[in-house]
Amino acid sequence: MKLCENQRSSALLIDIDNCPNQIEELPRTLGDFSKIIGCYGGSDPKVHLSLIPLLASAMSEGKLEIVRMKKNGKNAADFGLAFWAGKLAAEMPPDTEFLIFSQDSDLDYVAEMLRSADRKVKRINGRAASVTTKSDSGAKGKIRKPPVRLSNKDAVEKYFSTCLQTAKNRPAKKIALSNSIKSFCRGQGEVRPETILRNLIKQGVVVIDEQERVSYPRKLK
Repeated sequence: MKLCENQRSSALLIDIDNCPNQIEELPRTLGDFSKIIGCYGGSDPKVHLSLIPLLASAMSEGKLEIVRMKKNGKNAADFGLAFWAGKLAAEMPPDTEFLIFSQDSDLDYVAEMLRSADRKVKRINGRAASVTTKSDSGAKGKIRKPPVRLSNKDAVEKYFSTCLQTAKNRPAKKIALSNSIKSFCRGQGEVRPETILRNLIKQGVVVIDEQERVSYPRKLK
């Protein structure tokens, strides 16, 4: 799901406390943003085991930050996101687009401050059925999340670049690789996990031995 059109420089800020489902969306959003920050002040978010290699890879590359606030509180995550919004505004290019995922309207103040600094920004309330956006003009409206439609070739390339680019986080067993691909394929239209795995094997990127151990002898062409 591409929520920011400018892929050259875009930042996603997630309030994990009230939008925990966005953790499951990361396999589809990591490729669409330059930087992703998730903050939480409550209990630790639940993460499917198959997502751990992907998230660890993104964090080691500096693309993803999951921040636990040291002091819990009702608005702890909001303050964390406000801090990161200012930090990224100072560090990232002037044309960076910001997307804030939170159901807390208080973060509209952060959005307004970013706009006052001539940054493009939207706040989305994170509801599953529809999302509320606030554009640069201040108009509010309802939009549907656009369905993702990837060709098999694009899906294979995106999975490789998102999940297998970093060697140390590649699944070592077939079942772990299969679960990783299944997590990636959620919401990817009609792309089938077995199609991605078959193409990776066909191109020699993935080799699975009789003990179902996985090796990665070559890069995707």
